[in-house]
Amino acid sequence: MNAMFFCIGGRLSVSGSKFEMYLRHKGAGDVKKSVTRHVTHLVVPDPENLDHGSSKVQAALKKNVTIVSEQWCRELPAETPPPMLGFKVTLAKNYKDQNVDGWWCSEKLDGVRAVWDGKNRCFWSRSGNLIHAPSEFVEQFPDVTLDGELYGGRGNFPQTSGIVRTKEPSHEQWQGLQFCVFDAPTFFNHSFEERQKYLSSLIQSQRHLHLCVQVQITKASIPQRLAEIVAEKGEGLMLRKPGSKYDFKRTSSLLKVKEMHDAEAVVIGYEDGTGKYRGLCGSLMCEYRGKMFKCGSGLSDEDRRHPPKIGTVITFGYFELSDSSVPRFPTFKRVFRGRV
Repeated sequence: MNAMFFCIGGRLSVSGSKFEMYLRHKGAGDVKKSVTRHVTHLVVPDPENLDHGSSKVQAALKKNVTIVSEQWCRELPAETPPPMLGFKVTLAKNYKDQNVDGWWCSEKLDGVRAVWDGKNRCFWSRSGNLIHAPSEFVEQFPDVTLDGELYGGRGNFPQTSGIVRTKEPSHEQWQGLQFCVFDAPTFFNHSFEERQKYLSSLIQSQRHLHLCVQVQITKASIPQRLAEIVAEKGEGLMLRKPGSKYDFKRTSSLLKVKEMHDAEAVVIGYEDGTGKYRGLCGSLMCEYRGKMFKCGSGLSDEDRRHPPKIGTVITFGYFELSDSSVPRFPTFKRVFRGRV
């Protein structure tokens, strides 16, 4: 079964996330969100009565993907699955002027979100993908589960991401990284303060292991704190509600504060440059959630000489969406390489 790659289409007897977890525990190679070229089986409520209006069904038929039922999957013999991340990590919502007096604050790190699995001595990405770390990097890590960020310093996300993606890592590559811990999912039912106290006693002077500093703040202090972090090329702030539990979902008890938001868009064309950029690319014409916009800020001279090809997905920053849902003040950041 580990050679089978599934996609779930339509309403089953249980939620999609529960059935995805069932397939993974049974030994599925992977479960995708859409019918990619790797998918071998599409799970639908009734293969005899397909919903031909479904984009997943259309893609499966076009790519000759085998369409099966939930019961068909349940009758497959189970295999011993490889180790896996058995939960979804807590994700933050955006700060929108909420009352956060007395909340805990830490720096928002521009790294790669990761979970340290002490039992299996490995890292998992927030998507549940295995991260290959050298044994020397983790030799002093405890045998517990830790939620944090693999971090290579402010402004170094591209380099950090490239190192973390390496399938055959070396300690020489990794020794400039730190695993910055901000939570303990195992103690999900304890308050945030209790989890931090536990982490403080656990994380002392282990190599490559760091506990994120948490300070209590007032709402009025946020602009100044954010300005200080951004001036040092930091990304922003994270705010945690006092007494909050560890939620295995996106939650309003964890908020992110940034001057700019990040998103992905597709390059659909180019606008010619003028003045000193004559003969080069002036702006990328991009599509985001069905809306078209121009993105020229942030492009280097090399980007303008050799802009991303049409159809390329890019990561861009923006301050907010306009009333018509168009990104305001978009800035090119990098070509999107996919999530780890």
